[in-house]
Amino acid sequence: MNLFTFCLLVCTGFINACTTDNKKEEAAATITLFDEKAATDSIWKVIEKETADFFNGDYEGWASNWSHQPYAMQSWNNDDATASAAVGWEKINTQGKDWIEKYYKNGKNIIHPAVKREKALIKFFNDKAAYLTWKQYNADADKKFYRISQEVRLMEKETDGWKIVNVSAFWGTEKKIAADSLKL
Repeated sequence: MNLFTFCLLVCTGFINACTTDNKKEEAAATITLFDEKAATDSIWKVIEKETADFFNGDYEGWASNWSHQPYAMQSWNNDDATASAAVGWEKINTQGKDWIEKYYKNGKNIIHPAVKREKALIKFFNDKAAYLTWKQYNADADKKFYRISQEVRLMEKETDGWKIVNVSAFWGTEKKIAADSLKL
C-alpha cells in the first residue's frame, strides 16, 4: 500500500467517525428534554387536589391522588408531642378514610376551609421522582386564625400521572397567626 492510499484510508475513517459522532449528537438533540415547569404544574394540581379533597371530606377524590404502593407513607405529629406514621397504602387508606368519616363527616364538617402556601422548594431526581417542601397555612373553621404546618411530599410519576408517595406534615411548629396578618 502506498502512502497516498494509506492517507486516503485514514482520512476516510476520520470523516466517517466525525459523521457518526455528528449523527449521535443530532439523535441526542432530538430526544425530548424533561419539562420541569410542566411537571411542577402537574404535581401542584395533584397536591392541591389531595389537600382540598381531604379537607372537604371527599374520600374517593383524596384516594385518587395517592400511590397505592406498599412503600407509600404518611407521617404527622400529634398534639401530645408524639408522632405517628401509616406505612403502606392499606394503612394510609384506613387512616385517611377513618379521619374523613370521623372528623370531616364525609364533607359535612369543614375544619380547614382555606389553605395558603409559601413557595415550595422542589428537587427533581429525574422525570419520575420529585421532592417538595413548603410552609402551609391552614385556616380554622371560622377563618380567624391559621395553623402553620411544615409540609413534605415525595411524588412519583405513575402510568396515569403524578401520585403522592409520601406526606409528612408537622403542625404547630409555630404559633397560629391571625388571618388578617397573613400576607400571602
